Amino acid sequence: MKLIVGLGNPGKKYERTRHNVGFLVADALMEHDANRWVEGKGPFQVNQEPILNGKLLLAKPTVFMNESGRAIKVLVDTFRLSFDQCLVVVDDVNLPVGTIRFRLRGSAGGHHGLESIIETLGSGDFPRLRIGVGQSDLGGKDLTDFVLGEFSKQEWETVAPQIVKARDACLEWVTEDSQAVMQRYNGPRFKEDLSE
Repeated sequence: MKLIVGLGNPGKKYERTRHNVGFLVADALMEHDANRWVEGKGPFQVNQEPILNGKLLLAKPTVFMNESGRAIKVLVDTFRLSFDQCLVVVDDVNLPVGTIRFRLRGSAGGHHGLESIIETLGSGDFPRLRIGVGQSDLGGKDLTDFVLGEFSKQEWETVAPQIVKARDACLEWVTEDSQAVMQRYNGPRFKEDLSE
């Protein structure tokens, strides 16, 4: 079994914010499977019915972003998963809006959710799918205000199809070789990641 965790902040006020794009991908996966979220035995929600004949466990933390590690730790320990079986879907301000990028491991890159996971697990050796939310023009805004802000209408037109693309990439990651999925979805611009 593999685990996919979408990161975000719980609560209606954060639903369509840049920081919640991981939740949006997880929701797209759930909707694609005609499944539904239920409360898990820990600080997270999980799929009610089996996905891909039980090959995939889908989860969303019910704690705030900077505590994401708590949820991941319970999931990994409960289901006895290795770190490479856990894909984290997360927003990235260092990528253009709507860009998706797979990596097999890495640092937190200043992302508080990833920082929490790496600190709690004691390792950054888990795959992540990063969704670009951009930061080209903050307009004087603090970065925190930026990621907790909603996508503009124009940005959403770019992001929405990439959420579907990210959903498909996640499904392929469950059943295919990770390197093949990286080559298919990262594109030539990010081929340097293939060796990491």
